[in-house]
This record gives sequence, structure tokens and C-alpha cells, in this order.
Amino acid sequence: MDKELKTIALEGAERALPRILGLLEQLCALDSCSGHEQGNRQVIELLRPVLEELGAQVEEVYEPGLGTHLAARVQPQGKPAGKLLLMAHLDTVFPVGSAAQHPFHIDGDWAWGLGVGDCKSGVLISLFGALILKEAGLLPPWELTYLFNCDEEIGSGSGQKLFAREAETADCALVFEGGREQDGHSAFVTARRGVILGDIHVTGKEAHAGNAYLEGYSAVHELAQQIVRLYSFNDMEKKIYYNVAPISGGRPNGVVAGEAHGQFCVAGMPTNADFGLVEENLRSMPEQVTVEGCTVDVTWHTLFPAMERTEDSGRLYGCVAAAAEQLGLSPVEISDPCATDAAWISSFGVPAVDALSAMEVGIHTMEEHVSISSIRQRTALAALTIHTVCRDFKK
Repeated sequence: MDKELKTIALEGAERALPRILGLLEQLCALDSCSGHEQGNRQVIELLRPVLEELGAQVEEVYEPGLGTHLAARVQPQGKPAGKLLLMAHLDTVFPVGSAAQHPFHIDGDWAWGLGVGDCKSGVLISLFGALILKEAGLLPPWELTYLFNCDEEIGSGSGQKLFAREAETADCALVFEGGREQDGHSAFVTARRGVILGDIHVTGKEAHAGNAYLEGYSAVHELAQQIVRLYSFNDMEKKIYYNVAPISGGRPNGVVAGEAHGQFCVAGMPTNADFGLVEENLRSMPEQVTVEGCTVDVTWHTLFPAMERTEDSGRLYGCVAAAAEQLGLSPVEISDPCATDAAWISSFGVPAVDALSAMEVGIHTMEEHVSISSIRQRTALAALTIHTVCRDFKK
């Protein structure tokens, strides 16, 4: 059966490739940055025919000012034997107008377009992988639930509520962010690092920088001290890094600055326990004021938690690796420093494996492109992985 399924997956991916590329061209022609509701709606309408072919029951979850998340369920006949989440996101990082300035095009084995790798190819690969099984009459006796959110690029503040709801009844999750390679091996992600974003606001007192200089309290001077303090928290051993940008403050240079502001990022927390240590550092900052008379306010929020490897996610990786080996790939399991929605779903107790999409280059840049041969390969892999997970994960 595995040999027959491999042939079905490979031949199905070959047939699907022209349609996938056609849809990628249409998707990449749309501006769909986070919060652009019109573009988000256009993306959903392009996906709707594929969802209908799958027989998916589509639920739209609207978030005013942001867009619409999709939860699309493909149900088996009878009671499902399990529930598999298939996840990707609909939003990109590129502002309105960018798509027209950087149109989709193909050059050799590369398809170029904004968002083509992150995460539009992942959306399509996840859908066509299941469609290959459906056309062959091989959809598993599990519920396949697609979660396509429209706010991943800004931390999934709204999408995570949908994830939390679906996590209550999910067995595991496959996340279709861009593919990875390591030393020539196909690499799949079972751990990611967490990220915090925050702001430092300093209030001082304005004064003339000449005849009343000593009456002022420079907020810019204090912000400089706080920035140095923040960088001192860098943990090179754990690879937890603090970074400040952008900064602003004061009015004309002839006036002692009465206010100053900086934004910061803390990236690289390997476990969720590390968030407590970072937050302890941040809480200490307002208590350490250098410029007498200034006050410091530090606020922050979690952009993404850490995705921690578990025994169950290791077992899920085993299913992914078995499917990859059927295609002649040499898989490896890795930890990746970048954050994705795999972190959110795993934080809700669902074992997850990430990086199941095509191989991408230039993510988040105007030079973003994706390997066409890897789209074909990963579409076949999606079909094999869905089948293998639903057959073996709960054994």
C-alpha cells in the first residue's frame, strides 16, 4: 500500500503543480498584509473553490479592523478517529501597493512573488495534499481542520483565540511554514524560540539648554542609559538577544528633552520558563533611573511563546520522517530560532511539526522566491504525511 500511495502522491502532485502555480500567481497579485481586509477577502475567495472540492465546511471568523480567519473542516463518514490541524497564514508583511510593484514571475525553477513562500505556497500545499487523497478515495477517517489566520505576521493576537478553541479537541498539528534544509537534509521543526516586544517611555522635564540647563531632566539621556542597560541583559550562552529600535525623543536641540521613547524586541527564549527571567529584567528597569527627576515606564507583550519539543511532538516528527523517507528524502529534526504559529498551537498542548512547505529564499524581502520543484515535492509529502499521521500517530 505504501508503494501505491507514493505513486498516487507523486502523480497527484505533478498534476496539481500547474494549478498551484496559477493560484500562486493570482494570490501574489493581491496585497494581503495584516489588517488589509479587502486583500484578505480576495485571498479567501481564491481559495474557496479548492475548499469546496475538498468538501470542507468553512467557518469564517471575522475580526474587525483585521480581516477574516478560516476554520475549514473536512469530515469523514462516521465518527472521526482523530483530529489533525493543518495550519498556515493568509497575511504577509508587505504594504499595500507592493504586489503591483513586484509581480509574480517564474525564472527557471524559481517562482518569485511577495508572500510566495511565506505563506501562500504553504496554504496551497496543505490543501492540495489532502485533495490528492480525496481524488484517490484515500482521505483518512480523521477530521482534517484547516486553520488559516490573517494575523500571523503581527503575532496572531486574534488568531490564537481560534487556535485555543480548536486545540481542545485536536490530536496534533502540521504547520506549513517555509521548508528548511540542514547539511543537505530536509529539516523539520519541532522547537522554536519565543519573542517579546515592548516599549520604553521616559518622562523628564523640558528646560532651555543654555540658561536653564540644570533645571531640566533629560529624557533622552535617561533613555540612553536604559538602552545600555537593556543590552546588558543579552544572554550569549542561551542566545537570548535584546534589541532596541526605533528611538525618538525631545524637540529642538536647544531644549532639554522632556520625553523619549524606544521600542525593543527580546528574541530567542528557548523555553517558556525563560520568559519569567526576561520579564524580571524588564521589571527592574524603572527602578534603576540614572537621571534624577526622570521616570521610566516599560511595557511589553509576548509576540510568540516558545515552541518546546515534547515526547508527543517527537512522535509526530517520526510520522513526518517516515513519509519523507518514502520520497527518498533524508529528514532531520531541528530547532529553529524563528517564531511561527506552531509556537501558539504547541503552547495550547497540541504536538506540532513545522516547516512542511516549499523551500523559500528571501523571506520578508522584495526578493522572496520559492523552488518550484520543492512545491511539487512538498505537495506529495503533504499527502503522504496526512495519511501516515492519521494511520500511525495514535498507535
